[in-house]
This record gives sequence, structure tokens and C-alpha cells, in this order.
Amino acid sequence: MSLKATKVGIDYNAAIAPDKDWFVRGDLSFATGKADYSSPASGTKNGNTDWNCELRGLVGKDFDNKTYVLSPYSGLGYRYLFNDLRGATSTGAIGYRRESSYSYLPFGVTHRLRLESVARLSTTLEYDYFLDGRQKSYTSDLNGLFQDVVNKQHAGYGIRGSMYYEKNSWSLGPWFRYWNINQSDLVLSIFEPKGTTSEVGLRMGYKF
Repeated sequence: MSLKATKVGIDYNAAIAPDKDWFVRGDLSFATGKADYSSPASGTKNGNTDWNCELRGLVGKDFDNKTYVLSPYSGLGYRYLFNDLRGATSTGAIGYRRESSYSYLPFGVTHRLRLESVARLSTTLEYDYFLDGRQKSYTSDLNGLFQDVVNKQHAGYGIRGSMYYEKNSWSLGPWFRYWNINQSDLVLSIFEPKGTTSEVGLRMGYKF
């Protein structure tokens, strides 16, 4: 099966510098849109509610080399996704709601290249070490006699990156995120198969 969606979202980042080289940062993001579902076995169903949010706490250090700054960081992240497939597909198959949540350890580095006195190119690459996942399937949406199922996921990884042109308080540039999560455990003969998620986008930011 596959889900494809075009989403709009908002990011909020706040940072403090307890020491001139060290920083602590919090990230909060939310994105929503309508997803199109397709499956060789179940048919198609368009316009499904789909949204996700993410919360991260990071600690890092800046290494200033005059022409550029290198900032490695790590921390803890939490990602939540919701998809509503209730209703019938093109073949008459009935869908249900699904929730996914991941916790992970991010390990990344940001390279900031000074272009001029008020401009720079900021490039980030990050690896996300998967800690734990939870997949809830509301199979009671199919029949009130069915029990909702919660599957645990224990292995996977994520990769993400971005490149922003920053000038004064504004920034603009592309980003990507990728997740590869292994098959879940088995509950009531139901499991979440191995899956991948790919996201690409364009972000415009303003620093207060």
C-alpha cells in the first residue's frame, strides 16, 4: 500500500546559549494535508485526513573556524502520525484510523558557511537512531465487535537534511526526511509490515 499527500505546516524553534559555544534547542513542528491511498489488493481512496507532529530537544556545541561554523548536536525526539482511512475504497474495502508514534535519538551536524556580513549557507545532515515505536490500528472502525490493536516496533532508522540560505532574519531552502521502520511484533494475528516514509519540502523561516 502507499499514501501520498501534499501538506502545509509550521515549525517553531527556540534556543538558549548557557555558554558562548554550547546551545540547547527545542523544536516543534506540525503538518497536515489530504492523503491519497492506493493498494493493489484494496483499491484507491483519495482525500483522507493525514497529519503529523514532532517534538525534539537538542544539545550541541558550536566550533567557529572564522569562515564557517560547525555545530554537532544530539538529543531526543518524538514523532506522531495520524491517518484516517474510514470509508470505502474503489473496490469496496473498508478502512480504519491508524496512529504511529516513534521515539528516537538524533545525531546531526550543521555547517554554516559565511557568504557575506549578513548572509550564510546553513547545511544540516542528521541520522536518527530508532528507539521504540507504537502502531495503533482502530480495527473497531471495521466492526464494533473487533478489538483495536497496538503493535510495537523495535528497529529502524531515519535520515534527514536541509540546506537554507539565511540573510538577516530570513531563511529559505529545501529539506528532506526519510524513515525506514522494520516489521512490528504480532498481536491477534495482525502486524505492521516494514515500511518507509519519504518527505521533501521547502521551508521559509523568520528569526525573532
